[in-house]
Order: sequence, then C-alpha cells, then structure tokens
Amino acid sequence: MNDFISYLNSTNNIGGNSTGSLAEAQVKSPFYDSVKVERRVGTTISEEVKTGNYRSYILTGHAGDGKTSILVQVLKSLGLLGAGEGLEIEKEYEHFFYVKDMSEIPEQNQVELLRRTLSAPQRGKTGLLISNTGPLLKSFTTLAKDKKTEEGLPFEAEDRIELQSTILTQLDRNEDKEITVAGYNFVLVNIARVDNVSFATKILSRIIELELWGACESCAVADKCPMCCNRNLLVQHFERVSAFIDNYYRYLFENDKRMTIRQMVGQISYGITGNLTCEKVLDSMLKEPQFTFNFANLFFGYRGLGIDKNSTQIKGIQHIQTLGLDGIALDVDYRLFVNHDYSFFPADIRTIIEELSQKSRKHFQVVEETTEAFSNQQARTARIRKAIRRFYLVFGVGTQDYPIEDIFNQIYGSNYVDYKKMITSVQPSSMIRKFQNVVFNALYIKNTGFLPASSSENLLPLTLRREDEVYQSVLLVLGEVNKSDIKIITEKIVNQLEDADEKYEIYIQLKDEKFKISLPMIKYFNDLIDGAVTSNNNPALTHGIASLDTLLLEQYGDVNPEPGEDCEISVIVNTTHGQKIKRFDFNGNRMHLVD
Repeated sequence: MNDFISYLNSTNNIGGNSTGSLAEAQVKSPFYDSVKVERRVGTTISEEVKTGNYRSYILTGHAGDGKTSILVQVLKSLGLLGAGEGLEIEKEYEHFFYVKDMSEIPEQNQVELLRRTLSAPQRGKTGLLISNTGPLLKSFTTLAKDKKTEEGLPFEAEDRIELQSTILTQLDRNEDKEITVAGYNFVLVNIARVDNVSFATKILSRIIELELWGACESCAVADKCPMCCNRNLLVQHFERVSAFIDNYYRYLFENDKRMTIRQMVGQISYGITGNLTCEKVLDSMLKEPQFTFNFANLFFGYRGLGIDKNSTQIKGIQHIQTLGLDGIALDVDYRLFVNHDYSFFPADIRTIIEELSQKSRKHFQVVEETTEAFSNQQARTARIRKAIRRFYLVFGVGTQDYPIEDIFNQIYGSNYVDYKKMITSVQPSSMIRKFQNVVFNALYIKNTGFLPASSSENLLPLTLRREDEVYQSVLLVLGEVNKSDIKIITEKIVNQLEDADEKYEIYIQLKDEKFKISLPMIKYFNDLIDGAVTSNNNPALTHGIASLDTLLLEQYGDVNPEPGEDCEISVIVNTTHGQKIKRFDFNGNRMHLVD
C-alpha cells in the first residue's frame, strides 16, 4: 500500500476526505515538505527577518491561494515550526509575530491584533497577518477612527472613503511597496493577483518524484495499476504534459478564470489517481485500466469514453469541459480519423490508441441511417474521436507539418502562442510589428466594416457607428490616426513578491498614453480580421474595447469648432467599388463638397 495515494485523493473535493486540501492539515502531513513549492513572498519575509529588516505584512486573497502555506514556509525557514507541529491562531516569537486568519478571531479582538501586527517593527520583529478583505477594511476603519479620536479630530465620511480607496487600490495594483494607513507603514499583498501559473508544473514534478512512489515497486499489480501507469507516463513525457497543463492554466489566467493553487493541485491529483485507492486496484478487475483511467482522460473529467459526473466538482475540470477543448477540430484530424495515422503519439500511447481504434471498428456495422442503431453508432464514434483528441492534446508528438505550438493556437485562438511569448520574454521587433498590424487592421474593420484597401493604408478613421452587426453605408469620421502612432510596447513587471521569474505586460502606446491589452482582446482582434461574428458577452472585454475607443477619441478626435466658425466634416461611404471618403465644408448656411 502507498499512503501517498491516499494523500493525493485527499487534495480534491470529490471524495469524503478532502482534508489534504487544507493548509492546516497539510502542515502535519509527512508528505507536505515533499510536494510544497516555495513562494517568493515567503522567501522575502523570512530573509528580512534574518537580516533584521523588520516590516509588517498583510496577506489577503481567495481561499486556496496559499496564504497559510506562505506562513508555514516562513516559520519553517526561521526554524520556528517543527515536523508535524500545527499552527496557532496567533503567536509571538522573539523576532516574528503572526496572525493565522483574522476571520477565526472574535470581532472585538481583530482591531487589537491588527494593531499588534502593524506595530511589530517598533518591537524589533516582523509582523504577518492573514485576512479576508472584509474584516481587514472594517478593522482598518476602526483603527483610523480611534487614531482621529485620540487626536481630538472627527472621523469624516471623506476619511473613510480615502482609507478604503488606499487599501483597495493597493489590492488591485499589488505593488511591493509599503503604504501608510492610520500612521502605520506596511506591505499589503493580494495573493489573488499574483501570477501562479508556473506552480502547476512545479507541483507536478514534485508529485511524481520516485521517493513518493517507492512503495509501489513491490506491489504485485504495479504494472496494471492505473495510478502507477499514470505516474510513469508523466515521468517519461513530463515536458509534453507540462506544456499542455501550463498553457491550459495560462489561458484560464489570461481570461480572468485564475485557478488557485489548491484547485490546480486537486485537478492534477485527480488526473493521476481518479480517486482510486490501492485497495480497490488490488480487489477489483478494472476494465481497460490504462485507457479508462489514463491521465489524458481523468484530467478532462472522463473515465474512458464517459464523463465522471462527480469530477465536475473540481473547478479545473469544470472549466475544461465548458471550453470543450476535445471537441475542437484540429488540422491533424484527417490524418487521425480518416487515415488512422497514429504516428503522432509516442509508442506507449500509440498502443492504447490503436487498441481503442481496433475495438471501435469491430463494433461498426452497416445500418440504416434512420435507425436508432445508426444514431448510437454515430454517438460512439464521436466519443472515440474526442478521446483520441484528449490523448493528442496531452501526449501528442509534434512534427514539421504539425508543430506542437500550432495545437495551442488552434484551441486557444490565433496568436495565442505569440502572446504568451511576449508576456514571458523579450521578443524580436518582427513579432512586435506583427501585433501592430493585427491591432491596426482589426480597428480598421471595427471602425469601417472593411479591411484596409491595401497594405500601404496608413490612416485609421475613428467613426461614429452602431455597436452591433448592422451594416452602415455611411459613417461619420470623428478623427484619424496615423498607423505609425499605434505602437506596441512591452514593459517588464518588477515586483519582488511576484512568483514569475520574468513577466511582461503588453500596451498600445498612443502619444503620451498607453493602454494595456489582454489575451481576450487579441482574440477579439483576430476574430474581426478572420470575419468571425463576435458577441461581446465578456464584461471585461467590452469595457476594455470601450475604454480604447474613448482613449483614441481623446487623443486623435477632431476638436469641435467654436459657434460661428467654419467647420469641415468627413464621412466614409461604403460602395460596391470600395470605400470613399467625402469631405464637406460648412460655411454659414452653405455646405460645399471639398473632395
């Protein structure tokens, strides 16, 4: 028996035992130190304590983001927490003071513990407090009000608004600089804003370490055990599987569906074990275990060809099924499903796919298209194709004609791979120019309904138009932007609390202003160029597009003339022979066609 399997099963919320997903329980687990990954904010805090650079820290974020794990990391680094030792609600050491969770403390005591945390540097120690946003704002408000009272001053509504604005702004920016509230200096870290995507593959590499699976070597059914087989597959194909996992979580992160570390661990652990136990594997004859319980199926929430309904309780599985990645047509489909060419799989995976394909052909019968048997046969064929796609997405081998990077562009949208490269490393000017062309052409279509007449077109009209799919033959021009004025720039994020080694943000530079662009916006631009009918049902995307329109008009819109002055307006006329710009001059009560 391998106790590590039970630990993995306890890290998701499907079974009755999910205690392993809670940091308090993990601290006491003998496997905690083997699978944990160091956080940069934890390293920063512990190093400052060791060097005597005492400061106050407040951590906030979503449940499962790893706030308590950061506290544990600091305590262990300072030698203040022994193996199997648990955490207290609050505790003070010679050079360190912590509050594990503000919500576990009676409301009447929360302000005092906040005060003790903030004043810790004055006592020659670092203070660390973990809290949800609600109790934090309430406690800070009371603290600021008390300070005003001590000074004999009233606490006005404006004071409350300024205090909350300072805290909420810092939570949004998440800078590694100290802020001052109620006379106290401290660092406020919103863990929910930290890019944690890279942790998925780091945790995966820890989970499949040999020392954690040593007990399986003497198991009589190790060669047939799905859990051992999955672990061996992940070791052998780690780089390929890591690429899929990393890009999946990156896509979610960039689309405002950020996964917590707890959620990622839950999906990965389920992908390996399927919540099977050693006892069940020993006592049961599992049917086609290497296919049914393969990581490629379990990570998507499938057991073989069917969905495991309980698996959708795992957030990552819920998202991946909503996206329907295994239902997206790929360039390689013809080779896979018509030619039955499985050379795109490594040898051990190819064997599984060939067996699945051979069994499906045995079940194939020539029947009338109108019969129920035909419908059932078609449905089974569709399920088999989705299963093969899952294996291809997770394990597929790239070729010169079908490179791996193209897979991610096909399932996540054109230019996804280029976008990821731009936010993770410095890219050549050719890629920057490519993005500039995408932005210019997309904005041109958005504003006029057509692509530029030629690649030499250098003016982007800013038009008054309907915000729907209705064709307009005449559009009022509110301003024009030179193509050379639309620059794409990248800026490196410099923050010692960020876990990403290197991270960049992409902006559209317009004169003295810059506008941050996201992956959903890049996808929206590409959809416009490709002629796809888009629906702006993403509030963040809709707001971003509207903000960009406003900024363009502010920077390049024509200035309204004073009353009595002559004015000129331009309109775009869309004709069957292309676009024509007509300019009209208004002089008094007369209108003249300029050109």
